[in-house]
Amino acid sequence: MATKRILKYIGIVLGILVIAFACFIAYGYYMFNTSLLPDNEPFEHASHYIDPETALLNEGFNICDENYILQYYNTQELPYPNGKNGFRNYINLAYVNDNYPDSGYLNIRFIINCEGEVGRFVIHENNLDLEPNTFSENLKNQLFKLTSEAKGWKPIFLHEDNRDSYMYVSYRIEHGEITEIIP
Repeated sequence: MATKRILKYIGIVLGILVIAFACFIAYGYYMFNTSLLPDNEPFEHASHYIDPETALLNEGFNICDENYILQYYNTQELPYPNGKNGFRNYINLAYVNDNYPDSGYLNIRFIINCEGEVGRFVIHENNLDLEPNTFSENLKNQLFKLTSEAKGWKPIFLHEDNRDSYMYVSYRIEHGEITEIIP
């Protein structure tokens, strides 16, 4: 009789543990696969997507595979022309601070296609606190021109083939002087 009672208690405890474990698994599934997703899927593209309809210098620019555009960091080498130091030297030699009062980050996003051509540019402007900002038109145009006309961007080589990739160059500017080029 005592063993039946002990087995009954063990069965009840095991049953409660199984039910609790099942509830935990169901709650985890709900939280990660259902509850955090936006309703009606309002996001059509990933956050790094550059809309060809609104992008600068998109006319005549061809993407090799519209559905497979990688991030620049998918390989070990940055895709800068002549390496990062070569690109930095190119910008520093060509850039002229025309007494610009601007400070902040001028971010230029674009695509490097599988042939090493660049296009689909987007410009974002932020102050040093990363809040939206507006730069002098001449400063913005000068850095955009220097970035877009740089020769020798390298396509990403992955899975035995050149691939399209998203790239960005962020210029940290203090009182019109470029203090850093990221990445």
